Amino acid sequence: MIYRYELEKGGLKYICPACHQMRFVRYVDTETREHLSDDCGRCDREDSCGYHLRPSEWFHMTGKQPFKSGSILPKREPAPEPEPSFIDTETASKSLQGYERNNFALWLCNVLGEETAFKLVDSYRIGTSKHWRGACVFWQQDITGKIRSGKIMLYNAETGRRVKKPFNHTNWIHKVLKIEPFHLKQCLFGEHLLIREERPVALVESEKTAIVAAGFMPEYSWLALGGKRGNTDKTREALEVLRNRRVTLFPDLGAFDKWNEIAKGMPGFTVSDILERRASEADRAGGLDLADYLLREYFNNETRQAG
Repeated sequence: MIYRYELEKGGLKYICPACHQMRFVRYVDTETREHLSDDCGRCDREDSCGYHLRPSEWFHMTGKQPFKSGSILPKREPAPEPEPSFIDTETASKSLQGYERNNFALWLCNVLGEETAFKLVDSYRIGTSKHWRGACVFWQQDITGKIRSGKIMLYNAETGRRVKKPFNHTNWIHKVLKIEPFHLKQCLFGEHLLIREERPVALVESEKTAIVAAGFMPEYSWLALGGKRGNTDKTREALEVLRNRRVTLFPDLGAFDKWNEIAKGMPGFTVSDILERRASEADRAGGLDLADYLLREYFNNETRQAG
């Protein structure tokens, strides 16, 4: 079945009416490509928000009528997915400097020391952006060496936390540079490391977690999904690059069951339950990830040694 209304493709996000984060995907009419309503859509913060207003629910709530022929269109062959677009390497290379004004790099130096921090910055090709003062760029470079795009993010230089007020400071390079048309097909963050490395792979959700974990546990090649992905099939498609490798998944708290489902049928994949076993109720409420635990344990050790 092909439905008249679907979640908008292309990675464009709006402010969620429930949690007020820039993580909301709206429903569009597949014929007119127009949005149904500002509040008709799904928040991709599934574990911490979970807001989802479907078109059928929206029509029922508003009393409005869907188009006359019903809510389902006749079967038709889906249009082939466009080939992924790429960012030229020169654009990415120009960003690999200015770390004295890169909040994430400065925080990483304070936590891990300059030698380890800059080794990681170089390895993961972390760039600096002028889009927001202090912002960094997490480039997504695939296993062939091509750059799918770069995610611009702003962190607090002292805490290492993302800046989410007065809005969530996240954007994409191709949007800032107004490259059109552009078809974003994300790869794994850190995927380029697979070109030359044979170490076991560890997969986490966020770029920050992958980088921090690489500083504490270098026996793995640490990669990241680059955020939650609502579509399990699309997630598995992105993970195909890891087939025939030994892979351990480290889900954030609250995502263990979902990652278990994703790992099914993927040979060599295991899902770590270390966070589930160690988590307190406060940890679960906060949705902690592996980086939070590693950093907490590190600073607790530093405090004990100082005492």
